Amino acid sequence: MHFVVLGAGAHGLSLAYHLLKEGEKVTVVEKGEVSHGSSGRNAGRYRYHFFSRENVEFAKEAIPYLLSMCKKLPLNPVCMKTGYLWTETEGVRKLDPMWRAEGVGGKFVDCSEFPFMKGGEGEECYYAPQDGSFHHDYISLGLYLEIKRMGGEFVRGEAKELVKRQGKVVGVKVEDHVVGGDAVAVTLGAWTGEFMRRNGIDVPITPEKRELFLTEGVKFRVKPLVIGRGFYFSQTLKGELIGGIDSPESSLTLDTSLVNSLSFISHVRKVVKGLEGVRLLRSWSGYYEITPDRSHVMGFDPSWPENLFVDAGYSGHGMMFSLYAGKVISDFMLGRRNKFVEIFSPSRFQRHVTVDERMVI
Repeated sequence: MHFVVLGAGAHGLSLAYHLLKEGEKVTVVEKGEVSHGSSGRNAGRYRYHFFSRENVEFAKEAIPYLLSMCKKLPLNPVCMKTGYLWTETEGVRKLDPMWRAEGVGGKFVDCSEFPFMKGGEGEECYYAPQDGSFHHDYISLGLYLEIKRMGGEFVRGEAKELVKRQGKVVGVKVEDHVVGGDAVAVTLGAWTGEFMRRNGIDVPITPEKRELFLTEGVKFRVKPLVIGRGFYFSQTLKGELIGGIDSPESSLTLDTSLVNSLSFISHVRKVVKGLEGVRLLRSWSGYYEITPDRSHVMGFDPSWPENLFVDAGYSGHGMMFSLYAGKVISDFMLGRRNKFVEIFSPSRFQRHVTVDERMVI
């Protein structure tokens, strides 16, 4: 069969990779550069810890698969366990019993156990050692190299509209020509909802602008991702502190806010010893792909034309899930069932059986 994948972000690349591994023909349509959207603009972190049990269960499959693929891809994504450290424990205290029941429990600790923390003695933190980091670009580019090696085709141009015949999707119009195929998968990230609406299909995914900030390099001291009230940050192997603040922007331009920049650097200086004078090096922005319940959308809806599939809406945790999601959707498109396609089906919004995910970082 010939599959057309819309979007060359991590999810589209992963899907193309897994279909090619099955011996199928694949064409990837991308209007820009490979991984130039949110897949190339994130902080590169992974976690097992979510608000909903369904997302924890998905992570329990996705993260081990991510770590196994880190060893198989041609570029080393430097996948490593660094841990997540919550400095506010009220919310995680309610979730810890569920996490423990799922086998991914962390531990409540005195914040002073982490020497980089200012004023940590007598204060409570929550540490989840299972979580970690990776280099997102090397995952995406590693997938790209493998797709090219296996004979996958890339077409440059913007997907305009689906081509349908007798109730079935048979291709997509790209600029002024048609790319034909036996099935089409839409993996356009934050713009998936807009594309589907242009084609008369409602998939509730909207873009939400988020910003990342990077300090100048300093001596390595902050191994875990630190999550506080309204902010998060960790440290790269080069010594920069990278993170953001919980302040979604209404504007969809890719500039960054001076106010948010100052807020981020203020949090870093207040939390980490010896960084009172650390300066901001640069900042950038990208988009979370938000659904009403902040959980992703996989598969298809029975009311859609046949042979149309979607994988998007990850609401800030898409990169860490991309490798496993590509496998799940590939299997599903080839006729193999998976419980997660049922759980995260786009039909859930009509059925009012949503997956409430409140832990968006």
